[in-house]
Amino acid sequence: MRATEFEEEFRKKFPQKFPHALQQCDFSSWLQVLNEETFAILVLMALVTTFITTPTVMAIYKPARAAGRRRLHHRKLQVPDPSAPSSPSASAGAGATMELRVLACIHGGQDVPAVINLIETIRGHTQPRRLVKLYILRMVELTERTSSILMARAARRNGLPFLRPRRAGEPHNQVDVAFDTYAQLGHVHVRAMTAVSALHTMHDDVAAVAEDKRVSLVVLPFHKRQTGHGGDDVENLGPEWRAVNRRILREAPCSVAFLVDGGFGGGEQVSSEQVAHGVCVVFFGGPDDREALELAGRMAEHPGVQVTVVRFVDGKAGSEEQSEVTLRPSHTKNADGSYTFSTAVVDAGKEKELDEAAVAEFRQRMGSLVRFEERVVVGNVIEEVVSIGKSREYGLVVVGKGRLPSAMVAQLAVRPAEHPELGPTGDALASSGHGVTSSVLVVQQHDMSNADEVPVSVVVDGRAQDGEFAKDMAEP
Repeated sequence: MRATEFEEEFRKKFPQKFPHALQQCDFSSWLQVLNEETFAILVLMALVTTFITTPTVMAIYKPARAAGRRRLHHRKLQVPDPSAPSSPSASAGAGATMELRVLACIHGGQDVPAVINLIETIRGHTQPRRLVKLYILRMVELTERTSSILMARAARRNGLPFLRPRRAGEPHNQVDVAFDTYAQLGHVHVRAMTAVSALHTMHDDVAAVAEDKRVSLVVLPFHKRQTGHGGDDVENLGPEWRAVNRRILREAPCSVAFLVDGGFGGGEQVSSEQVAHGVCVVFFGGPDDREALELAGRMAEHPGVQVTVVRFVDGKAGSEEQSEVTLRPSHTKNADGSYTFSTAVVDAGKEKELDEAAVAEFRQRMGSLVRFEERVVVGNVIEEVVSIGKSREYGLVVVGKGRLPSAMVAQLAVRPAEHPELGPTGDALASSGHGVTSSVLVVQQHDMSNADEVPVSVVVDGRAQDGEFAKDMAEP
């Protein structure tokens, strides 16, 4: 359009609104503002801005950097030896002397005594004191209530969404006082934070903190907890918090431990000199059980903790009565009501070698500090496991989740699952009605190769065992 045509159209549409402006307008100059050179410069600026934005944000914004690292740095307690990949525990002794970083998630003051007693147990040596850094993350649901909104607005501007450490001069609450006292008396570095988030994104905040603080273990409170000493009164936080725990279990960049609190430590915080716990570690085999065994090694170094390792051995192994157990993905089951197992293809012989090497190294390293026991099981192994929790001899029972299970644990996949996220043995100890008085710690070793889990069907000697066999295994 030429300048004269543009001027005529403009005067027709706005004859009365801009009478004075129309007399002074030079329409020919308007159309000459963007010449070819200026247009080329603007296009180049747009291209440069587009390509430089992403790397600039990644370099400056902390969550963006963390998201890029999260798939590269994965941590667990059992440190493999790069010079001897076939030996899972060759460097476990060296790893045990390294700094231990733990992220303990809590809902409120009810979780504090059990968490402190657990950390004190894991800490091991009291003299010389092991390097332990404890990060406490209080998980608060973001709602429309004023208190939640104010907490979110006061969040720390460090790149981690809605994280708020206590500032100097703020009033102390019971949680802060408890952990401040433990930090002073136990000589443990403790840092408390609060994550205010919607429940469907809470796992992202937990994973971001675990990555940013480079922790090796995340401790999660179970969504059910006892409110009385008798064990009959149980508080259920609901399916929403249970779903949060399951997402954290799946997305965490390190090993995870579920703490099913049954009044660990008597429900009260005690000093290092007053610690007196009996801990039993149940070992069947597999990566999760080896991680639990590594955790037991740290516990055994505490002078007030007596650790017993019970290794279950299949009494039918090597005999004609031994059955061939196979797990196959099931399309008729769902993860909410059935146990899930890893879909990774593994060499059973290699896994057995790793188990034997881990046990041998553990016994050699621990010596007389740990009581080791082997139990040959021919019948129902669940009955044997539950009897440990009912014995009142142990304040804490540590088990592996069992994503790559042994033949004995694999057969338990057909049991009705009350808490599938705990695995078969952990579920048996935590389920109601079994009379278990001990607290339970269910450990999952971080391993990306075992991250994909699906419900399975059990095939024994070529026959599916989802019928009568499940009824036989249901009761301990």
